[in-house]
Amino acid sequence: MGVFGLRGRAVAKVRDLVQEHLHWVEETLSAMGQAVEAYLGGERWEVLEERAVEVHRQESRADDARRVAETALVRGALLVGTRRNLLDILDALDIVANNAEAAVDFLVYQRVAVPEILHPLIRDFLAGLKEEWKILRSAVEAFLAGNAEETVRLCEEVDQRESFLDGIHRRLIMRLFSLELPLAEKIQARDFLNQLEACANAMEDVGDLLTVAVAASLSF
Repeated sequence: MGVFGLRGRAVAKVRDLVQEHLHWVEETLSAMGQAVEAYLGGERWEVLEERAVEVHRQESRADDARRVAETALVRGALLVGTRRNLLDILDALDIVANNAEAAVDFLVYQRVAVPEILHPLIRDFLAGLKEEWKILRSAVEAFLAGNAEETVRLCEEVDQRESFLDGIHRRLIMRLFSLELPLAEKIQARDFLNQLEACANAMEDVGDLLTVAVAASLSF
């Protein structure tokens, strides 16, 4: 028996709706990455504001998809424990999108000045974040397919990627505060870097919830 503990149309519908939510969270992350890359490439603030609006648009679609999936879960025939775990996972996935939106909003509307010497490391962070998401999405899909062992394995990879990104984040902060800049600029740039790190942390949180959900399903 799969992770859901049930089979049939209700489960298939929930899988499709969660997949839809995953799609829009991914689109939000992609739009965020493009906006930050545009900033690093020297794009004008007016154009960056348009990119921020696009991130917001994708995050709103993720919100809509989450609400539809949650409604189906509440009305569905899934086991109570499974339903609760999936609702928690959906909420945590939505936080990933929310954090991506917050990072771009802070960067653009606060007109953050990130020292150019940090740009290569930020690009490394974005690449690592993209990889972490790819693994996390595979973990969610494995969970939806009822593959407990693969879900746990992929969640362990998510944890490893997040630890790698923690290292990049620490290097960014150390390098930032070693520079001869006004303290206010350092703090503003630090806050933006923390917003980026929050995306990675939120992905790890989803992985943790998936692992708990698998353990709960195996206990029945």
